[in-house]
Amino acid sequence: MLRPVDVIEFGLLAMLLSFVQPYVYLAERWKRRWVVMLLAGSIILPVFVLLELKLGLVAGGIADLGGLLVVVALVGMLVGVLRYSGHLDPAPGGAR
Repeated sequence: MLRPVDVIEFGLLAMLLSFVQPYVYLAERWKRRWVVMLLAGSIILPVFVLLELKLGLVAGGIADLGGLLVVVALVGMLVGVLRYSGHLDPAPGGAR
């Protein structure tokens, strides 16, 4: 069943990920893709868990796909963070 806590958790996760977005070393196009996947998954998952009572296993499968979208988006973000090579850091001998 859809709980307000689920919506709050996904919102909090999105806000926390926005803090590390500058450290994700991916093209802007790929950053936009994983953000859209995260937001789509965070909407699909709780809504279809709620609809599972009415629609049965079909809604449960769609909810699982929403959860998969969230996981894939988080893995994409992790790959971008691991690719980060310090290109945002100041140059040695620069401003202190």
